[in-house]
Order: sequence, then structure tokens, then C-alpha cells
Amino acid sequence: MDPLYDEAPARSHRTRFLVLSAVVILALGYMIYAAFPGNALYFLTVSEFNSKAEVQDGRLLRVSGKLVEGTFGREENSIQSQFLITDKDGDSSAVTLQASYTGVLPDLFFNPHSELILEGSYGANHVFHADNILVKCPSKYRDLEDEVNSASS
Repeated sequence: MDPLYDEAPARSHRTRFLVLSAVVILALGYMIYAAFPGNALYFLTVSEFNSKAEVQDGRLLRVSGKLVEGTFGREENSIQSQFLITDKDGDSSAVTLQASYTGVLPDLFFNPHSELILEGSYGANHVFHADNILVKCPSKYRDLEDEVNSASS
């Protein structure tokens, strides 16, 4: 018997196993990547969005900010709403973005401590049309800290 002849089938099986394993791992990696394309969207602040003309071309993106007090409007018996958002840490007279949304608003939408993340696209009419609104719940610690600071002022 030839000792090289006995090792050849073992090498062949090992090579097949390695190739098959690589194909399976690549296929699983691609399926995971393709399944979550929406999660790869990063959000911009209002001032970042307004300063970057290249993102105002109608592509799907997320913009983060807070509701400017007194700017929310909706026709009676309608789910179409219009409002302004501004940077979370900025004041309402700073840079703003006009936005619209059709649908039921999240519960904490009007909370002054909530951060809004609008997912949608910027229209030719210079209005950000949100397809989805996410509300980042305010921290209880932050709210209590703000109340204590405003009470001591």
C-alpha cells in the first residue's frame, strides 16, 4: 500500500469541508446584512442636516431634534400634521426644520424633554416628510435634575 494514497482522500474531504464552510459562512453573513438595511441609517441633527446640501436630495435618512413649542399644527379630524423641530440642546429660535407626518403620533411626542427621530426624506417643497417617528424617552434623572435647576433659579 502507498501511504500517500491513503492521505489523499482525507485531504480531499478536508478541502471540501473548508470550502463548504466558507460558502455557508459567507451566505449567512450576506443574509444578516441584507435583512437589516434600515438599521444602518445614522441620524443627523437639525443643524447638520441644514448644513449638508448633499443629504437634501430625497434620500431616506433620519433627523434628530426636539419639537419647537407652539409650532404643531393639524387640521381637525385629520392625521396629517406639520411642525418644526430644532436641535435637542439648542433653543427654539435657532436652526429649525419644517416637517410633516401622516399617522398617529407616539405618546411622548409632546413631552418637552423627549428627543424625536424622524425617518423619511426631504421633499422638493423644503419640508421633511417623515414616514416614521421614533421618540427617545427622556431620562427620569435628567428630568428631575432640570426641575431642581429651574426651581432653584
